[in-house]
Amino acid sequence: GLSGGGGMVSLAVGVEEAERLVEGWSGRVEVAAVNGPLSVVVAGEPEALRELVEECEGAGVRARRIDVDYASHTSQVEAIEGELVRSLSQV
Repeated sequence: GLSGGGGMVSLAVGVEEAERLVEGWSGRVEVAAVNGPLSVVVAGEPEALRELVEECEGAGVRARRIDVDYASHTSQVEAIEGELVRSLSQV
């Protein structure tokens, strides 16, 4: 249900800097995971992520697309919440 609707990007910045970077795409890109002091994953709409990567490259911030076509760990997962509840109800 999520496939094709999003993507993920790894940023070599801290969480505060990542939050600042995604402000321009509020509601379209979110911090998805904090993997370390200078390793944050953001996720969201593909076009917004493309724009973010371009901005990061221009600013000298390492930004690497992760090879997925969904935006896990974001509000996009709410679209399949009911399906997940039904599927996992017996667990």
